[in-house]
Amino acid sequence: MLAYKIFGVKTSFKNALHDGWVDCEFVTLGKNVRIGQGTVIMSNLIVKDRLIFKRVVIKDDVIIGAHSLILPGTIIEPNTILDSNSITKVNQHLDSNSIYRGRPVKKMLETSAITNKEVIEKSFFEKEPSITQNEEFLTAHGTNLSVPFHFYIISGTIIIGCSFLLPGFIFYLFLFGFLAPNLLSQPFTIEVFLNPYNYGLFFLTPLIFISCYLLHLFFVALFTRWFYKLADKRGPSQGVFDRNLDASSTTLDYYHFRSFLMKYPVFAFSRSPFPWLVNWELNFIKSNKIGKGTVLEETFVHSHINLGDNCYLGTSSHITNHLVDGVYGEENLIFFGVELGNRSILNAITGGLPGTEIGEDTTFLPGCTTIKYDKLDGNGIYNGFPAKRMKKEDIIDYIGGDYSGE
Repeated sequence: MLAYKIFGVKTSFKNALHDGWVDCEFVTLGKNVRIGQGTVIMSNLIVKDRLIFKRVVIKDDVIIGAHSLILPGTIIEPNTILDSNSITKVNQHLDSNSIYRGRPVKKMLETSAITNKEVIEKSFFEKEPSITQNEEFLTAHGTNLSVPFHFYIISGTIIIGCSFLLPGFIFYLFLFGFLAPNLLSQPFTIEVFLNPYNYGLFFLTPLIFISCYLLHLFFVALFTRWFYKLADKRGPSQGVFDRNLDASSTTLDYYHFRSFLMKYPVFAFSRSPFPWLVNWELNFIKSNKIGKGTVLEETFVHSHINLGDNCYLGTSSHITNHLVDGVYGEENLIFFGVELGNRSILNAITGGLPGTEIGEDTTFLPGCTTIKYDKLDGNGIYNGFPAKRMKKEDIIDYIGGDYSGE
């Protein structure tokens, strides 16, 4: 909460954000506000070539359920509750003492004080006798992997551990070969600040730190590229595969191994001080094709997801290359890549399923998701699930103002 205050959010220490995402600009939170896990509060929205900025005001004693979206210009009056997975419209005003749900949200009923807490506790915590679980159904069954478990350990150790060897050695030489004998061993007197050589060390030290860190990231990408190339040769090409849990599948085991390889590299780059380098990393590993000027926010990118130039993936957007289809134990794994045309914009908490093709100059409004094998024409604005192209009047109503597009 202190960090949010430092970066400009008007909030209170009595609030609880529960791993939610809150834009730092133009957001005002009252007291005793509860925001569910995965909820995104946005003071900005991209609609094609238009960037909308509007202040969001959430007043006292408001509860927002998990994985909800609060769009720019929203005002929520005190003592109001939003159900999980709800989305407001731009400039939407929510009444006090009310419960809202839906996409976009609609007022369902007004809240009132709970007079009999025992009835509420009983309905939540007493087990229904008719609900039972089959013990055999809950039993886990192990299978042998075509990719040995120790291969996971070896590859992970090399990608993570060995990427520190050369940067660590360079830093050791600098620390004990230059910094310690020439600066740290000197008595702390005024002469330390009068020696111009020491100023050279002052400026050189952060450069060495940054260089070693970038070298570490380079080796992470390099080692991942080697293992990924091996797994890609033996793993599946795009298609539908029988995911029989009772038999070992060499093809699918290498598919899972390939997915495992991407976890740490994407994390290391996206959580570094240089998150924009994740574009270079994915292109270098050759798991994806990321065009120039493309921005990836707080999101995870699977392999075989290709983006054109000047695309945008918003916070918690998720485009996947795989989907498990069927009943447990007899399901199929659908594995297809996704193609995004130039200037495609996917706002927060949007998604795309395997086989999706999105045309150029397409905008997904928050919460919009495709179905598998979806083909969407370009130069349009889409919303909902499954993604549907919006009419001009619907767009104007959604964004709360004029829209000059078609």
